[in-house]
Amino acid sequence: MIVFMILAGLLVACSAFCTLGVPYMLAGPRMLDEFSENREQQMMCGLLATATIGILLLPFVSPALISSASDGQVIADLYLGHVAA
Repeated sequence: MIVFMILAGLLVACSAFCTLGVPYMLAGPRMLDEFSENREQQMMCGLLATATIGILLLPFVSPALISSASDGQVIADLYLGHVAA
């Protein structure tokens, strides 16, 4: 899973560079002035931010997704802090 997370992070970084870095290299600071008017770039940046947050939260969510129901409940209780000793 670590390899897939690293690969996903590299792909998100590459797509962020293609979305923001290349236009900035071509247009310079003028690209940032036009960002508020360009809906496509705003949507792509939002999707990149969502993908980045999803990758960062994946280690916390994945154990509950691949466990059985009883293990999933234990993991959920551990995250919420409701484990009775």
